[in-house]
Amino acid sequence: MAITSFVRFLLSLLLILVQANGRNDSTCPKSFSCGNFTDLRLPYSLPTQPYCGIMPTSGCDAKPFPRIQLVPGGEWYYILKMHNSSVWLGDPMLQTTLTQHKCQVFNKKFSLPYSPSISFNMINLINIFICISSSNNVHNITQNKNDHFVGYNMYSGCEGFIIYYKFSDEYIRAYNIPTNCSLIRLPIHSSHGDLFNMLGPEILVEWKLSEECNKCHYGGGQCQSDKTNKFSCHKDAKTPTSSTDQRIVTIERNMGELILVTVLEYI
Repeated sequence: MAITSFVRFLLSLLLILVQANGRNDSTCPKSFSCGNFTDLRLPYSLPTQPYCGIMPTSGCDAKPFPRIQLVPGGEWYYILKMHNSSVWLGDPMLQTTLTQHKCQVFNKKFSLPYSPSISFNMINLINIFICISSSNNVHNITQNKNDHFVGYNMYSGCEGFIIYYKFSDEYIRAYNIPTNCSLIRLPIHSSHGDLFNMLGPEILVEWKLSEECNKCHYGGGQCQSDKTNKFSCHKDAKTPTSSTDQRIVTIERNMGELILVTVLEYI
């Protein structure tokens, strides 16, 4: 009985080694589909395998649009359109606020997440200055208009603050912002009508993989970040290297010889 149990143990161990040797392919798919979008690849990832990419998707069976995060743990957006290295995103909460002409829309701040694996650029954003207004700072408002916001459009339909904006993609430095004002950026889809009609909930985001991430991906790894948000190339332990393959083959051969000798001794 003891001999039979020992042989069974050796056979089980050999089976485990054979199965391990057969795992030569990464568990991450080369491409996948989500909603109406097909042939999606890095940086996108399936909901069930977020570690296979950088931008997780969700609701791939939902209508009308699936959702996406620019980075894991980030804000969710609808996927409206996709191109080679860009994606149109829809912000449902921003759409509701704009439709209702609520001034809370100017509490929204679009900022790009940082990732060592990928960089982003939001294309269709407009610079908007929010300046506090009250009966006590009428002089400051006039001064701002004359000194800082020449050529800007002004919107005063929100209580407690005045908005200055113009159609320009110029870079605004922090020291150019008046002390009673703040700068936000919101997506724009039209240059006509009032401010609420010009703003839109659709954002065009361009992305570019870092050189480190490209090398990691084509080397069979997964682009990840460690606890300090530094780049980390994770390689699946289940995917053996050629040297590992050779060691496994050698172990299998030795195990097979050991089993054969053991069986022959006790026949």
